[in-house]
Amino acid sequence: MTDIEKFSLNEDDEYAIHIAVSVARRLLRYPSIQPLQIVGLGNALYALERMPLATEGVNCGFGITYNSGDEEHSEMRYVNFIITDWSFEIQIGGSVYDKAVGSDSYSNPGWYIETGGYKDTRAELYNIEDSIEEYLNLGAEITVDDESDIVF
Repeated sequence: MTDIEKFSLNEDDEYAIHIAVSVARRLLRYPSIQPLQIVGLGNALYALERMPLATEGVNCGFGITYNSGDEEHSEMRYVNFIITDWSFEIQIGGSVYDKAVGSDSYSNPGWYIETGGYKDTRAELYNIEDSIEEYLNLGAEITVDDESDIVF
């Protein structure tokens, strides 16, 4: 990026970003957080808090994955937040497995915005934070994937 690009945000987009910031801060307080996860969450927070300005070089994802069940029947749920220098996304989904039937994956409507103006914002934002808190209380795993090379 030569010129600083901007996201065109409305009130709902700002709320989605607020949720991402709140979740990242919550994950930083999690007792088993690892040092590299802290760095990744820091990069994500830096980019999220600069919005609507895009952050050159950010490429970060964070969230939770919750697994339950046994070898007969199991379920997996995830909520991920992804921030790049041109997009912000919330992904929600999971999978179910039944030994007799097999497995099936699904994704719920998410939240996706780009600096170029494209949006797909169908996620129901009101319960994301509560769901994440519930999954963490049940033993969900924190996931952080950071390949950022942020230009400060």
